[in-house]
Amino acid sequence: VSIHHHHHHHHSTDSDIDQPLLLLANNKTSAPAPTSTIGRSRIYANKICCSSEVPMIHRALNPLPGIHKISINVPNKTIYIDHDVLIITAQDICGTLNRDRFGAALQYDGAEDVRGQDDRKTPLTAFVQSTLDICEDEHNFLLFLDNDDNQNKNDKNMEKLTAHMNNAYGDAHIESFRVDVQNGKIHVVHNPLVLPIATVHQNLEEKVGVKSVVAVDGSDNLNWEFEEFEQEETVEQTSAPLPRFTVLLSGLFWLISMLSFIGGDGGDLEYLKYVAILSVVFGLPHVGLKAIRSLMRYRFDVNVLMFFAAVGAVALQEFTEAAAVTFLFSISEWLEVRATTRARNALSEIVNLRPDKANLLHPKTNQIVVIPAKSVPVGALVSVKTGDKIPCDGVVVSGQSTVNESSLTGESRPVKKGLKDPVFGGTVNSGMSEILVRTTSNADNSAVARLIRLVEEAQTNRSETEKMVDEFAKIYTPIVLVSALAMCSIPWAFGSEIGRRWTDTGLVLMVVACPCALIISTPVVYVAGLAATAQKGVLIKGGAFLESLGRVKKIAFDKTGTLTQGDFALIHLECFGSTHSREEILEYLALAEQRASHPLAQAIVAGIENEGVSIPENKFLNNHTALAGEGIVVEVDDATVHVGNERLFRRLGLLDTMPVDIKNKADMWASLGGTVGFMSIGGSGIVCAYSVADAVRSEAGEVIRKLKSMGIEATMLTGDNADAALAIGSQIGLGVDDICSQLFPEDKLSLVKGMIEVGGTSPNSTALCNPCKNKELVMMVGDGVNDAAALAIADVGVAMGSGAALAMETSDVTLLDSHLEKLVLCIKMGKRVVRKIQENILFSCVVKAIVVGFTLSGETHLWAAIASDVGSMLLVTLNGMTLLPGRKRALELKQKASFGGEEAQEIA
Repeated sequence: VSIHHHHHHHHSTDSDIDQPLLLLANNKTSAPAPTSTIGRSRIYANKICCSSEVPMIHRALNPLPGIHKISINVPNKTIYIDHDVLIITAQDICGTLNRDRFGAALQYDGAEDVRGQDDRKTPLTAFVQSTLDICEDEHNFLLFLDNDDNQNKNDKNMEKLTAHMNNAYGDAHIESFRVDVQNGKIHVVHNPLVLPIATVHQNLEEKVGVKSVVAVDGSDNLNWEFEEFEQEETVEQTSAPLPRFTVLLSGLFWLISMLSFIGGDGGDLEYLKYVAILSVVFGLPHVGLKAIRSLMRYRFDVNVLMFFAAVGAVALQEFTEAAAVTFLFSISEWLEVRATTRARNALSEIVNLRPDKANLLHPKTNQIVVIPAKSVPVGALVSVKTGDKIPCDGVVVSGQSTVNESSLTGESRPVKKGLKDPVFGGTVNSGMSEILVRTTSNADNSAVARLIRLVEEAQTNRSETEKMVDEFAKIYTPIVLVSALAMCSIPWAFGSEIGRRWTDTGLVLMVVACPCALIISTPVVYVAGLAATAQKGVLIKGGAFLESLGRVKKIAFDKTGTLTQGDFALIHLECFGSTHSREEILEYLALAEQRASHPLAQAIVAGIENEGVSIPENKFLNNHTALAGEGIVVEVDDATVHVGNERLFRRLGLLDTMPVDIKNKADMWASLGGTVGFMSIGGSGIVCAYSVADAVRSEAGEVIRKLKSMGIEATMLTGDNADAALAIGSQIGLGVDDICSQLFPEDKLSLVKGMIEVGGTSPNSTALCNPCKNKELVMMVGDGVNDAAALAIADVGVAMGSGAALAMETSDVTLLDSHLEKLVLCIKMGKRVVRKIQENILFSCVVKAIVVGFTLSGETHLWAAIASDVGSMLLVTLNGMTLLPGRKRALELKQKASFGGEEAQEIA
């Protein structure tokens, strides 16, 4: 902890500290510690055409100091760079890339993530020391100790106070506190922005009964650094409206030169073929520069092939052919960008979910300060008005509204939020009223920020299929190139006629050699698939998992929180006996259970509130005692009330006071997987029996049915006993054979392992390899908390992502809104992805084969070869883009999202 000494302010109080101490605490929870100077910059490089450039970029950037990680998303032409902004700026990196002619433009500067902290100003996470003077009072601390009795009283008070301070405030609020009983002072080191000293003083009085006055408020002479929020103009990534001017000129002259074919050989217009030279002059230098750059690195890429082909055609005086190669190749880059724009926009839509500003409530003046969302500290109060984005994850402290969480879940139905409800950063307040939110994480750790980070990383994860295609291209291109060069040189020895004919063929072969369509066939499908699923609220960690999703044959479901809701609900409550009315019995039960923090107790209280019974004000409750493993005992208005399980009442000898039919009912509930309990009041014996259980998700049965119809086996794994497991299984259509019960977490792991071993061959067989021995992949679906190991070992681990940060990090797929229907959706998407990849690879290979066949028989022209090349590249891209929701569909969703709020108002 670093300490900044400020100018001395002498306080009139003889406080033992004569200047406000300012303590900067490095918050353990925040992702980049404030001292970290590593930011992630995003650079758009429009000259990336296929993955053969990836090593070139790595080679250019890796030697630079201060660079930590580079990931490249080829179809979107985006480079993500994690770098130390003090050592190397994003502008330097762009400069380096542009020296190698990558056409790099900075989209997001990592220095934004890292802001230099000004010494005169105090960052919003600073701690100060304040002092409270304890007032004298007989209930309070006794300051003048004259006997042991008072000492005991003080010790007791001290315990209460310490417990309160430790439980009520987190690390972000209070760093340390010290009670000085002799002098009657309490010193608190706190962050005044998120916890003013007045609040501490008030809570001490209300919760602990310690009266005090604020003697020193450490925040009096603080000068907080409220970053001004500047509106950034968002750059919608539209495709370049027109190709470069030189390319257009090149095309124009090429078209004019085509007219020379009209009159046939020796016709009137033959001289127009010389216009084609102009076309080459305008179009070729750009390609030539890139070709020379590649050759200097000993690499043969597309540019080299095209450059040789064009130069060769000019040497043979086939100017129109040369122009065709030059122009069509130059324009293909632009067409490619146009075709992938939709995928890029789908991605940038997700990135734009990141909230940019926050309305922070100033604790002193209660005025609203607008600051960038990334400066909001944990524990601050922010006001979210209608239509505003919530800046960070947090909890509602006042106000009621509806929130549109479609950015996280893909579902645009508004969710009601009231007091104590959790809200997520990046979601929108769609209701009519303002809510106040206390933040529980900073912007970098909020759900949406994690989603964006993971989506960006997913795009750059390369799969086996993709690597295989690249390997193939690496071998295939040089072979074809060498044979083409041989064709262009050796035959001249046998006379110029033969030489000319073979050189023609060689040049065509050179153009055909370019495996662009093949290389781009896979990544382009992934980008579309990942963007489409992310828009629906399913986060997939990379193209490889998309492919695996399409080949899943077995699914293991963890029961709790996956097939069931994961929270307990009061299902049955039977009252009997004539001594008390049902309402009275419920009041007693609610009183007894309201103090307990156990989920079962909370479920009982919630269930009673649902019946409309409120906790009575006029009954008094004493000596609330928990009985380990049995339940609780409490005195309510002189009657002793016991609430607990069968074991408790057997020990009390009260089980026999219960009617037989009720006893049988209770046994039946227990066999159905409920947790059964009873309550006795005073001398009346047992008056009610209840059952609390975890309810099955409404969509679970339907989803299992759909999966079975797709030919996928489903198994349920659970720690429950066999009867309870079967009871739940039968509700969703799983039989005895589909259920494994009474498992510990490590058993789940070995079961999933077993399923994988039965599945067969090596995991990295791809969509292309022999389809007969395609492995049966195993998927594990869990809540990501206690089954992280099983998720990790399964071929595809799917986590229900309702808020568990860990789940998003460890699993391969996260269903952000925890709705099982999404599971069917992403398996279907996986199947479509596998099919598209196979179509694309097959198509590009067939086109190549046909053109090569024609070439070798001497039947084809250069322009036909290049047209087929560019054409197949475009078709492959467009085929991949069909995975994105169509324009109409996207508009419908947008409208639905905007109307959602109004409908909710009417409903409300």
